[in-house]
Amino acid sequence: MPDTIADLARRLASLERRVTALERAQRAPYPPWRHLPLTGHTAVPDPAQLPQLRANPWNTLEFGGRIGLPEGRAVDEAVVALLPEGYRPAVPRTVPVASDAARRELRLDIDPKGHVSLRVQDGGTVKATWLSLDGTSCRIDGDDGE
Repeated sequence: MPDTIADLARRLASLERRVTALERAQRAPYPPWRHLPLTGHTAVPDPAQLPQLRANPWNTLEFGGRIGLPEGRAVDEAVVALLPEGYRPAVPRTVPVASDAARRELRLDIDPKGHVSLRVQDGGTVKATWLSLDGTSCRIDGDDGE
């Protein structure tokens, strides 16, 4: 029985944190987009779709825009961007991204130091000229919402 009460208390505390965050978010203005600093030989393939990010009031980091890949290849573990201070997750995160890669999925690994690394399904390289950040997001805090 004590395990059940302790478990309920943890769940209630988590729920209270979420309610507090939502109440705070209702009052706060939505933050503007900010430039995402690219690294290496990555580029902006379309000036109308600049790589951007913002941290919203719900402890979520949102991304938008496109990143051009050097030499038309996606290389596993290549660092493509560096998040500015204040926009780094508390724990490592992995998010899927869209691209023009034909047969293999691409993901981004985001670490607490702010490194945004490209991951290619099954490793190695694959032909791809860009990846899209549109609709990509991850939590900033360490709470996964249990």
